[in-house]
Amino acid sequence: MLNKVRIHQFFYLILSLFLIFVTQRNTVFNITDVNSSLAIVFLIIMSFGVSHGAADSIVIWKTFPKLKMKALAFFIYLLIVFLGLILWFQSPMLGLVLLLLMSMAHFGHSDLSYLRRATQSIKISWGFVMTLLPVIFFENDVKLIFDSLVNADLNLKVFEILKFITIIFIGIFLFLIYINKGITKKDKFLLVLELLVTVVLASLLSPIYWFTIYFCFLHGLRALINVGIKSIRDIMFLVAFTLPVTFFSYFFLFHNLQISYLTIIFSVLMALTISHMLLPLINRFLLSNFRKR
Repeated sequence: MLNKVRIHQFFYLILSLFLIFVTQRNTVFNITDVNSSLAIVFLIIMSFGVSHGAADSIVIWKTFPKLKMKALAFFIYLLIVFLGLILWFQSPMLGLVLLLLMSMAHFGHSDLSYLRRATQSIKISWGFVMTLLPVIFFENDVKLIFDSLVNADLNLKVFEILKFITIIFIGIFLFLIYINKGITKKDKFLLVLELLVTVVLASLLSPIYWFTIYFCFLHGLRALINVGIKSIRDIMFLVAFTLPVTFFSYFFLFHNLQISYLTIIFSVLMALTISHMLLPLINRFLLSNFRKR
């Protein structure tokens, strides 16, 4: 797996350096351009981005020996997704806070899973930074996005505080990496380089564009490597899971209910993340009951 991670690291670094080279702040990816291109962002995240979560279908299929158990696991997984969507639309503020907290835990655990000697504090600091990085450079724009998601006028001071805390967490992450003796110098160098180019991207790209690049091309691809896509059947599983989510999001939520692309993106991601993080618990629960019979 490490060789695949290395290839992915080089791919992400090359992609990031290319975007840094062609992008100038307040021109190509300006926040004023976001509304006109949200459909493209929606398509990228709902297809390519969601596909790494769709790898859960592969995990479920390989975990359970009987078709009945597979079907039950899929049903519980999708039920949690549905309940997550209800939670978001009943209380967008609670949904957003839950999404942010889950992201802080999940991004670090997933992105750095190849580093077996990485401590939980390193993973949490990475996850915190990746969750809130754009607020350092575009706190007003992040506020506008969050205001739109929760249908409220949030206090700007909250984002100023988050900006300060995120900067602190960058320093904490770098310090923890420096003092960690279990991670090799090569891993440290590449990881810090990943962080630096990601920070530079966050300073150049509007928050929604930055999130798309990070979520799809760093986090998403790294997660697929962690799962291990080894066959055409695995790819078919990804497509079979991803397409219904994309069609449901567009035809039901956007076309029929007239929900904005921005709200659909983050509400669906929140709901899927809940199921994604609960999947190990779901599998253990079903397997324990299966063995008792």
